[in-house]
Amino acid sequence: MSRESLPTVFISHGPPTLLLENIPAREFLKDLGKTYKNVNAVLCISAHWMTSKPTVNSIEENDTIHDFYGFPPELYQVEYPALGPPELAQRTADLVNDGGLPCEIDYTRGLDHGAWVPAMLMFPNLDMPVFQLSIQQHMDPKAHYVLGKAIEYLRHEGVLILGSGGAVHPLGYAPLRPGAKTDQWAQDFDSWLTKSVTQGDYSAVLNYSRVAPYPERAHPYPDHYMPLITTMGAAGEGASGEVIHNSWFWGDMGMGAYEFNIK
Repeated sequence: MSRESLPTVFISHGPPTLLLENIPAREFLKDLGKTYKNVNAVLCISAHWMTSKPTVNSIEENDTIHDFYGFPPELYQVEYPALGPPELAQRTADLVNDGGLPCEIDYTRGLDHGAWVPAMLMFPNLDMPVFQLSIQQHMDPKAHYVLGKAIEYLRHEGVLILGSGGAVHPLGYAPLRPGAKTDQWAQDFDSWLTKSVTQGDYSAVLNYSRVAPYPERAHPYPDHYMPLITTMGAAGEGASGEVIHNSWFWGDMGMGAYEFNIK
């Protein structure tokens, strides 16, 4: 793969216990980092950083933010002090501003678990700079698509754009628990999403709340869906998605992952 043609990638990060679980999604992420050889930094669009305006974090060494509660104590001891790429953070902010979206820079924020959990599995040796771009609190799909388009050129500069959310994320709706079965409504939404992204049907993905089956169950709150839209937008016009992973966790939590590229 040449540096000039990096794809964009969307992954489902699941709960923080993904680091501890012996499940297919964890093994997938451990292998995924080996797939991309010509990457000089990872830009993560995480569902767990919401701001009023697009914001990039710019820091020499990232703190590990343990932004969760009620999980095993060992997770709060995990540190992933990945280096940040300040020059690329500034470049990203400039691109977003040039795209017509006012962008801010946060010089103190580290990595939330939507970023450091998958990064730790993909790049365990701390040999990859990682930085983040926030999603917006108003959760407008079209605005997140425009945000993705604004940063498209980064994939020509050796930056792996990694959306981190959830293909099916029914937190607050479904009783997620170990051993639970996957309900038909969750499978129906997941099938619809897979069909839409693999056919490059941007209109359907953007208008999911009106055209998808059971959107209010699959995403009671759209934070874990917006990184998918931004990642799709960053792939460029004419891009379509390829399924690179599909599995389920705790019943109805869809752990699907897609790679977007122009064929």
